[in-house]
Amino acid sequence: MPKGKERKFKSGLRGITRLYAVQELYRAEMENLSLEKIREESLLKNEVCISENISLFEIDGDFFRSLLEITEKNLRILDAAIAENLSTNWKFDRIAPLMRSILRLGLAELLYFPQIPQSVVFNEYIEISKAFFPEKEVAFVNGLLNSAISK
Repeated sequence: MPKGKERKFKSGLRGITRLYAVQELYRAEMENLSLEKIREESLLKNEVCISENISLFEIDGDFFRSLLEITEKNLRILDAAIAENLSTNWKFDRIAPLMRSILRLGLAELLYFPQIPQSVVFNEYIEISKAFFPEKEVAFVNGLLNSAISK
């Protein structure tokens, strides 16, 4: 998190669950773990680190499992949609792993959870990205998700 830009995460249980899913998807990639293993481990510990000083221990387990399962099942489709909506001078591999996690989960929700209003999904993933990235990258998340669902 950028120094001096610590944000208080203002969200309900699903919002906290989304943040946790981003963290765990990132961990899976960094530790080369399967999402199935992450789902099993994550539901046992349920700790969501909001900042160095704040942790929460409650998530929406069903939503968490569904979000990771759908993301895993559709990972190639999600990655292709992200890559397709990058500008010509950007390559998918250049996207930071944490940013990829945010984009993958946000796009998964937009495409595969039609019961959740798109405005809610956009707002949640923009807020998550604000916790980790400066303003330019937050705009990137908004623009890419918007572009990907507009096609």
